[in-house]
Amino acid sequence: MATVKARRRTSVPQAKNVMLRAMREILDPSPIDVGPVWDHFESRCAYCDVALDIAGRSAHIDHAEAAGGNHLGNLVLACGSCNGDDKRDMPWRDFVASKSSTDRDAAARVARIEAWALLHPRVDKPAPPEALRVADEIRALAVEFSAKCAELRVAMKR
Repeated sequence: MATVKARRRTSVPQAKNVMLRAMREILDPSPIDVGPVWDHFESRCAYCDVALDIAGRSAHIDHAEAAGGNHLGNLVLACGSCNGDDKRDMPWRDFVASKSSTDRDAAARVARIEAWALLHPRVDKPAPPEALRVADEIRALAVEFSAKCAELRVAMKR
């Protein structure tokens, strides 16, 4: 008998993260066109230099600085491995050094990422006070959502 895989379920933390990501996307929208990222990095991972296929699912647009925002200069091209568990919250310069076989390779990759960031500097546009108030309310709703789901689990065990 064939094993039938159950449908994937969304966990409460995943749902909460989706809510918060949607809010952050409104406050700090991603660029509409990431073609320039592909062009600058010549379809290669910014960190390990592996060749990437724009049509494939192994290529990702990654934030060089985790808290650096969605502006074009903070976005780099990354392979699935570098975008995933390998990098995590490691500073990108340290990560590039860990992925490079020589100091010369590391220096070239760092220079390419730095050149990209200089071409596309962050332009800070402060959010209006009303937007910040609503964002705080959304964060509170996400926390309340998690608490209510925990309450629901307890109620279901009765």
